[in-house]
Amino acid sequence: MLKKLAFVLMLVMLVRGRAEAAESDLQQIADALDVSTTKTFQFTANGTFFSLGQSTSPAAAWPRQFVKSLTRVYDFTSGAMRDEWVRMAAQTPTVGPEQQTVTLVSGDFAWNEVGKDSLPRFWEVNERQHYIWTSPHGVVRAALANNATVTKQNIEGRQMTVVSFVEKGKQRVNVYANDQNQIERVESWYGHPVAGDLKVVTHYGIYRDFAGVKFPNKIIQYQDGLPTLDLTITAVRANPPVNIEVPENVRTNPVPVKSEKAADGVWYITGGSHHSVLIELKEYLIVVEGPQGDQRSTAVMAEVKKLVPNKSIKYLVNTHHHFDHSGGVRAYAAEGVTIITHEVNRPYFEKAVVNSHNYSPDLLAKSKKKAVFQTMGDNMVLTDGSRTVELYQITGNPHHDGIIMVYLRKEKILIEADVFTPGPAGAEPPKVPDPQSANLEANIRRLNIDVDQVLPLHGRIVPYSELQRVTTPPKPTEKK
Repeated sequence: MLKKLAFVLMLVMLVRGRAEAAESDLQQIADALDVSTTKTFQFTANGTFFSLGQSTSPAAAWPRQFVKSLTRVYDFTSGAMRDEWVRMAAQTPTVGPEQQTVTLVSGDFAWNEVGKDSLPRFWEVNERQHYIWTSPHGVVRAALANNATVTKQNIEGRQMTVVSFVEKGKQRVNVYANDQNQIERVESWYGHPVAGDLKVVTHYGIYRDFAGVKFPNKIIQYQDGLPTLDLTITAVRANPPVNIEVPENVRTNPVPVKSEKAADGVWYITGGSHHSVLIELKEYLIVVEGPQGDQRSTAVMAEVKKLVPNKSIKYLVNTHHHFDHSGGVRAYAAEGVTIITHEVNRPYFEKAVVNSHNYSPDLLAKSKKKAVFQTMGDNMVLTDGSRTVELYQITGNPHHDGIIMVYLRKEKILIEADVFTPGPAGAEPPKVPDPQSANLEANIRRLNIDVDQVLPLHGRIVPYSELQRVTTPPKPTEKK
């Protein structure tokens, strides 16, 4: 009996000793970054950014942008972050104009600042929170708060400290630190509305002394197996003053929905940055576009039920696979709606819908239903005898290889996404016509379809003359 008791005591001491050693290893990593005294943090960088989910086809790389400057500020105590970007599209053979963007997240709210306006971006909450808790300081704080396991492993001939944990059930993380207690790599998974449990690999470069603050000089990141970030750090600042408050409209009404009747049986459903269109047929309903995520789709479907309570949605038309335009597709699939998309998108969607959704289980994952896709080539016609809905590929468009527009011949209405977004009423047309809009207008002429109104899935309803106005090169000024 005494021998058994002694063995148990030795086992307890061994386990306790290992736990204390693991805690010590994690604490050394924390001390190397001064985590305990760093409540807020800021870095400035330049480099390259790749737009996740915005490629010209599902098989292509994410499109590249040059980052003239990025200033990122973290508030680790409140789980908030603010990014100020100045980016330029890396177009060939020229570089696009500068674009300034301010993006924020605080807790369960995400939004963009555009002038004096705050635009909700609820479908990007997981992604932006993920950036906080996989930063060098953030990931150590999260490890300490989530009972991380710590082991020593020999990786590629070097001994590394490996820290593993699950952050609030929303993301899984593996951290790799070298013998100098410097974090070199973070592998992580977070819940994405299209891709499911999306794998991210973030590499942190050589640590430099930035005026007394140690921080890596490079950040290189891959998402879904493709590069998304390559930054060179130019300056850092520990504990800057930070005040990130959630705007009232974002907190109280993150998914606004409005509807406007465009014609008999046709409604333009707006209220945010991305729109949908409801089309009523004799026996069923068609919704064009399911953007963003479950929240948006649920709100739009509720509005559809108010507008036409006695009919169900049979088809959802997805114009293209870009994540902001396809993030709500799964919610419709959970309701048994058939998803119509171009055939170029089918392999990606079929792969994405079977991905695991452990870290952000959505309506489709909870329903355990199987998504049903119906694909088209250059055209498709939907009709029940009462109304004809024509779908056409916008061929040769630089935005996406398989982008679809919808045409209602009787009403002379065209529905399109991204390739033409009207500017403010009365704004001067661009000096150089946008190639995407010019291509759209060329496709309309090619198909010989008669359009009176354009219902863009960004912006506002405009007459067809507005598209013609912005795609017609200005006449040269005559010399006297």
